[in-house]
Amino acid sequence: MREVFLLSREENLSHKEIAEQLGISEQTVSKQISNALKVLRYKMGASVFVFFLFHI
Repeated sequence: MREVFLLSREENLSHKEIAEQLGISEQTVSKQISNALKVLRYKMGASVFVFFLFHI
């Protein structure tokens, strides 16, 4: 989940590019990013999450 999220946010790769690089489906990439965002929201709280999301 972490690797998928970082490739998406830090490397600015598309879901298709991540899927090809990791040998997984685009649907799996999408779900892992969604799961990562849920975890971040929960652990960081809503206000900190919004700040973090827009400053990466």
